[in-house]
Amino acid sequence: EDKKKWVVIELFEAKIVQKMYEWYSSGCFSLLEIKTKLKKEFNLDFSKGYVDFILKNPFYAGSIRYNGQEYPHNYDCVISRELFDEVQRIKSGYMKKHSKFAGLPYLYRGIISCATCGCMITPEKKKGKYVYYHCTEYYGKHKADYIREEELTGQFARLYKSLQIPPDVIDQITSTIRESHQDKTQFHRTMLQSYQSDYKKYESRIEKMYEDKLDDRITDSFYDKKREEYRLKQQELRGKISRLGIADEEYYLTSEYLLQLANRAYDLFLSSEAEEKRQLLKLTLQNLKLNGKKVDFELVKPFDQVFACTSRQSWLPD
Repeated sequence: EDKKKWVVIELFEAKIVQKMYEWYSSGCFSLLEIKTKLKKEFNLDFSKGYVDFILKNPFYAGSIRYNGQEYPHNYDCVISRELFDEVQRIKSGYMKKHSKFAGLPYLYRGIISCATCGCMITPEKKKGKYVYYHCTEYYGKHKADYIREEELTGQFARLYKSLQIPPDVIDQITSTIRESHQDKTQFHRTMLQSYQSDYKKYESRIEKMYEDKLDDRITDSFYDKKREEYRLKQQELRGKISRLGIADEEYYLTSEYLLQLANRAYDLFLSSEAEEKRQLLKLTLQNLKLNGKKVDFELVKPFDQVFACTSRQSWLPD
């Protein structure tokens, strides 16, 4: 209406971009698998190169790339900066992996490494029926063991079986979480008001500087320098507001969800399809290493604490 050019978000297309970033940030999907999911769920025939282009474009997160540098823009963001940065971190990590069968749809492909040499554990089908996993031995032979996929599944199932929590304990913990959440709400509202006030302050400064520039009270170079500085501060504030909103609105729901997930992990793991199994593993476990025929791992927080408590004789409220 004011005859100025602007970038307007198309909600459906933006939702697709969000989904692509969420899928990739889980660590469960390759570029090829995202391409396949886009075709299946949205009937979009993107090339793998175009998927990669979208997942590297900072414009969705509030920045525009120009001459090799990134500058903040003032348009609405499609994703958070944290999500964008997480995707870049995962992408840079995948580039360092050596996996001969990276494109094949095996259950544990690309998520377990060798405890001896650090190479990826790769799948191999034998007799046209059974799938075995073994070290690629990319850095040299060391008599790596072979283990059946069913044996790996059994080890993970036994772990999730041990995560089960008594129902009365879940009720007690969620009640405590709900009470503590009420105490945090007012603090979050105060912080939100402060961030919003600071954001408007920088916007006002930019508008006043523009008038000073038109009246030749400041130079163009000074205006450009300060404008970029204030836009960066506004971008930081947008990130803080986004994180604060998530913490305030979803703190209780997420905590309860994680507890319920821990309690149902065994049944979910056994009944899920391969894709869901991989997501569950990524959500709960990290640093998976095959040591002989035994999988070593670290539990992701807060599942490490749940696992520690399940081994005790009694549960404590804290």
